[in-house]
Formats: sequence, structure tokens, C-alpha cells
Amino acid sequence: MMKTEFPTNGELPIPKDREHRRGFVIQHHHDNRSEHVEAEDSSGKEKKQSLFRRPGVIVAAAALAIAGIGYGAFAMFPSFTHESTDDAFIDVHFVSVAPKIAGRVAVVHADDNQLVKKGDVLVEIDPRDFQVALAQAKANLAKDKAAEIQANANEKRAQDLFTKKVISTLDRDASVATSQSSKATVEADEAAVEQAELNLGYTKITAPIDGYVTKEAVATGDYLQVGQALMSLVPPRVWVIANFKETQLRNMQPGQPANISVDAYPSVDLRGRVDSIQAGSGAAFSLLPPENATGNYVKVVQRVPVKIMLDDQQNLQRVLGPGMSVVPTVSVGGEVGAAWKLACIAIILAAGVIIGATLWIRRLREG
Repeated sequence: MMKTEFPTNGELPIPKDREHRRGFVIQHHHDNRSEHVEAEDSSGKEKKQSLFRRPGVIVAAAALAIAGIGYGAFAMFPSFTHESTDDAFIDVHFVSVAPKIAGRVAVVHADDNQLVKKGDVLVEIDPRDFQVALAQAKANLAKDKAAEIQANANEKRAQDLFTKKVISTLDRDASVATSQSSKATVEADEAAVEQAELNLGYTKITAPIDGYVTKEAVATGDYLQVGQALMSLVPPRVWVIANFKETQLRNMQPGQPANISVDAYPSVDLRGRVDSIQAGSGAAFSLLPPENATGNYVKVVQRVPVKIMLDDQQNLQRVLGPGMSVVPTVSVGGEVGAAWKLACIAIILAAGVIIGATLWIRRLREG
């Protein structure tokens, strides 16, 4: 029979076999808990890694990569076949309107931004002074014509008398000279009458071309001087001056089609053709050309102006004026070569993606 020992501190004694059993239970509980934690960690790792180990996900990622390669090749294709620049502006040969005579403005018929036709009266100068000058010139002409008639009659009479040896050679020559002088005077008077008529016509300043009135600087009552700028006329037919980099001109030539986007009308797509390429860079024709024969020379890509004519401008129904910003895109050709080049690059990249995905799937299956 087992003998129980009682402690002296007053606590109940615990049998040794029960104490051993309790320690085993506690140890077993800790072992089970640690195994459960390890199982949860391993399952979490499997859940985290399972998405990247699934063949379907790898195939889908490879398909997306191939689609991205195709889209990139398609987006890069225009860069091989087109040249574009944002350093481009609308240009035009506008006409400055100025009077040919001096006078006071009577009426102004034109206004800013108004579309006028060739021959329309823009400004009228007070014509009264010029009407008086014309009347005086005509009167002088009539008087000198009468003198010419008298001088011609005297010349004829003197010639007859000289034939009959009634007058001397000196008298005959004097009559001839008077007749010739009268004739020259009449011609001068006729020219004066013509000039007076022109001056009277110049009192009505007309539009030399069809165009839009801009920079109007005249008002009723102003006194105008000869050659004073009154306004400018911008014709409806304009073109584009595009400053392309010299490295963009290797395949560019006149006649190539171009698309023009106007900053003011982004929804309007204009079409045109390359008209000509300037024989020299823009810097060479500037007011102060660069001096490159120096010790600190730095190479800078130059800009070359290219003239692009627009098509169907009469149907545009928009105002295009000089200085407006545009973005032209010129088709320089080479589509076949660019397509082959991009196709080869895309095929190589797609093959690399397919091979990499295949090797990855095989490695996962083997592991």
C-alpha cells in the first residue's frame, strides 16, 4: 500500500502519478497548439503562393503581355511613317492698306474682322479739293488747246508766205516753234487732267484683295498722309509654316500628304500637302545669325521651315489667321519597312514571353 506523505506547510499532497499525468496533458496541449500554429502558417504560405503557382494565372499574364506588345507595336507604327512637330504656325501674305493722296477722312466703311471683297470701298477721303483741281486742269487744257489751234494756223500761214518768199526763214521758224510749244503744252495739260482724275479716284480707298480687315487704325475726321497704314487685309487662303528638325527631313519631300490640327479648333482636322522645303535653316536667315566658328561650339539640331498648303479652305467656315498654332503630321512613307521591323520585334518579344511562361509552368509541375 502506497504511503502518502503530508507536507508541513498545510497544503494537500498531490500524488506523484497524478502530477506526472498533469504534466503530460499540459505538454500534449502545447504540442498540439504548436502543430496547429505551424499548420496555419503553412496553409497561409500555400494560399499566398498558390496564386502565382497556378498555370491559368501564368497563361493569362503571358496573354496580357503579348497583347501589350501588340498594342505597343501598333502605337509605335506612326512614329516610323510620320513626322510631326508642334513648332508650326499659320502664315499668310497680308496686304497693308494705305492712301495714295493726303486728305481728311470723310467716311469709314470697313470695321475690324469684317470680310470684304476686292473693290469694296473701305475709306472715303473728302473729294472737294480734288474736284476743284480736276476742274482747273480741264480749264487749262481747254485754254491751251485753243492756243494750239491758233499756233497751228499761224504755222501754216507762215509756211505759205515763206514759199512765196514774203517772210524770212527766221519768221517761219518762229511760227513752227510756237506751234510745237503749244502742242507740248496741250499734252502736259492732258496729263495733268489725267492725274487730277486719278487723285479724285484715290479719294475712295478700295480693297485690293478679298480678305478680313485687321488692325484698323483710321476714323472719320482723321487727316491722312500718303502711305500711312490704315488697316491690313488677311486673305482667306492661308498656309502652314512648320519648323521641322533637320533630322526629320531625310524622307520628307514636296507632295506628301499632311494632317493639320489647329489648337483653336481641336475638333477640326485639316488636310494639306507639303509645298516646299526652305533651302536653309531658320537660324541662317535670322537678324543675328549664329557664329559657329568659335572655340566653344555646341552642336544644336537646327529647324528648317516647311511650307504646307491646305486643301478645301473654302469649306472650312473657320477663321484662320497668321500666327495661330497648329500641329502638322506629314506622312513620309516607309510603311512596309516599318511594318516588317515592328513585326519582327513583336514576334521576338512574344516568343520570349511564351518560352518564359512555358518554362515556369514546367518548373512548377516538376517541383
